[in-house]
Amino acid sequence: MKDISDLLTELAKESTHIISNPETIAQLQKQGVKFDESKKLTIEEVVQNLFLQRKNVALKNIVKFTPPPNIAIPPIGLLYDEIRECILFELYGAAISLSAILVEFSLKNAIIKKKYGDKYNQEEWDKLENMELGPTIQEGIKIGIVDAKMEKGLKSFKNTIRNPYLHYNIKKITENVEARKVKRMDIKTREVIEVNLDAKDNPIVWALAKKFVDRELVFQVFEFADTLVRNLFVKPIDND
Repeated sequence: MKDISDLLTELAKESTHIISNPETIAQLQKQGVKFDESKKLTIEEVVQNLFLQRKNVALKNIVKFTPPPNIAIPPIGLLYDEIRECILFELYGAAISLSAILVEFSLKNAIIKKKYGDKYNQEEWDKLENMELGPTIQEGIKIGIVDAKMEKGLKSFKNTIRNPYLHYNIKKITENVEARKVKRMDIKTREVIEVNLDAKDNPIVWALAKKFVDRELVFQVFEFADTLVRNLFVKPIDND
């Protein structure tokens, strides 16, 4: 039977990711498999490595940004800054969650603006701040700032992005992810087979699958939030 350490080394060379549960790791260690220990780094080295790893990604992502809309609502500007910083540092899940917050917060501000102009109304804001997104959408429809197209987009966003991410429904988020041609090894028999793994009901691959989903969705979600903000607050250019 082939030495398990040699077999694992061969499989690792061909792999982009290696996933195992703690019980399997413990069994492998009992069989004499040694795992490389991470080099102990100083705090300064940890931070420096983090910035070096993120630099190339940040340079690629920053050119995709368009200037944020000029809106005199400081918290909205702050949300834009936080979302962009998260994207630059590959914190895509956080950027998606903040984009969902940007959608909801902007809609509530637009409702206040429609009703009271630029005047702050404490009672109305206190009511809106405790309101869920669904009723907020209905309020926007009622006062005429949410049309049929925007309503459809907001409801879809609420159900497919906002709710799963803010409640961290990881099974819902990863339900359509499938890892194909995964090599699975039986540590007892040394048999290696190739399988396709659905992430939805496989907790071991949830975290990896979510990172993939986050990376694929982040700009699409941010663009939705940005478009909504511009539709709510930025007047169209009059070409007449």
